[in-house]
Amino acid sequence: MIYSEAKIAIISGLKVIKLHLVTRTFPSVLLAFFILSLPVKSAPLEGILLAETDSNQSDLTKAQPLGMFAVLLDHREERFNFTQQQASYSRSWSDLNKLGNACMYNKFKSAEREQVSYFSQKPITVYPPLRFIILKKNLHLFPDIIDFKNLPPSMKGNVGVVTARSYGDNLNPIIAEHPEYFYFRSGMNSTNKLLEMLAKERVVGILEYSAEVGFIKHKIGMAFEHYAIPIKGVLQPNYGYIACSKTPMGRQLVDSIDTVMSQPSFIQAFIDEHNRNFDEDEKALIKPEFDKLLKSEPSLPQ
Repeated sequence: MIYSEAKIAIISGLKVIKLHLVTRTFPSVLLAFFILSLPVKSAPLEGILLAETDSNQSDLTKAQPLGMFAVLLDHREERFNFTQQQASYSRSWSDLNKLGNACMYNKFKSAEREQVSYFSQKPITVYPPLRFIILKKNLHLFPDIIDFKNLPPSMKGNVGVVTARSYGDNLNPIIAEHPEYFYFRSGMNSTNKLLEMLAKERVVGILEYSAEVGFIKHKIGMAFEHYAIPIKGVLQPNYGYIACSKTPMGRQLVDSIDTVMSQPSFIQAFIDEHNRNFDEDEKALIKPEFDKLLKSEPSLPQ
């Protein structure tokens, strides 16, 4: 009898201890289950932005006129980060896949380039057509529209261009077939150097966007007056895209960039930034291009 009572007491005590342990452990188990069931936030992708200019001179990740890469970063929601690395035009294309996680900003899309890089689905910039940039004081020496297929002999070696840069489907074949008319500048800050040569009249003109010339002149403190002459056959706006390494990491970066660029908030910022930095004539030129790009976003104001 005494043994049975003692056995019952021991069993009851064990049950109390077990219940106590369960009641203490259950909240911890529940908390652990809740934490494990939460979605895991991926770490941002890390990319390298290859650029002709050093970040100390022109940091493309920071706000500046028509600085659409900085606008992209403003809307990224921690999907990716980029550090800027200086490289010439030709070096950028050769390093793109060596680095594996590199991208370039504002690049013409072509079948040849798509063989070595992934391009964003939508353009990051829409530029009015390329122009022949001259000193305003020399305007009387040139026609209203310049025909690069019929340049006078006096122009030989006097048209500044950047080595390995694409100037579009109309001008690229002319540059390739008649290199004797062009002065090729390579290396770092080649566009800036060509503008300096133009100011000193070491070339008679350069191929560039009018707005870009204005930005660079302001940035590096150049005061000369320039004039932008239309080029025959080059009368349509140009698209600039983001091109990334043709690697698995490059694919992830460009897919993530496409996601951001499809957001209504980015699209509206895209329109606003372009309208803010072009004059009325230029805005009239690029407005139809905006309409094409945004036909799937009819609710956005333009």
